[in-house]
Amino acid sequence: MKLYLKPSQHTKQAQFMALTSETWPGTLAQARANYHKQKTFDGPFVVHLLMYAAKKVRQGNRGTTPTRAFARVAEAIDSYLAERQDVRVGDIAHTHWAISRSRQPDDPGIPLPESAILRQMQHLDAMSASRHEGDREEGVIVR
Repeated sequence: MKLYLKPSQHTKQAQFMALTSETWPGTLAQARANYHKQKTFDGPFVVHLLMYAAKKVRQGNRGTTPTRAFARVAEAIDSYLAERQDVRVGDIAHTHWAISRSRQPDDPGIPLPESAILRQMQHLDAMSASRHEGDREEGVIVR
């Protein structure tokens, strides 16, 4: 954690002064001088000390672009589906599965999601497949 001093009343955050044991006396003197430069003294001299915690480093897909992450996960899903012939996933469900997995941290396994959304996507795939089969049987040409 780092400690900062707000040297004057309307200082922007980018201009806050970092405090250490060496810079403390000089920084405090500058803040007091800034206070005395004010045209109106409407109260006692107050020092605002601010403490900022270091940002936590995220684990996972940090640094990968969404396109690369999506492609990597799509390949992993394809290999998973090649190993498991009993699992049927259409284009819509496959895309949803890849998008939802690409946003998660790296994980060695790609399990089949048990969510209601994936089941809805599989239902949409089944409806789309049956519609296309019906179009082929009737000989309808869509342009």
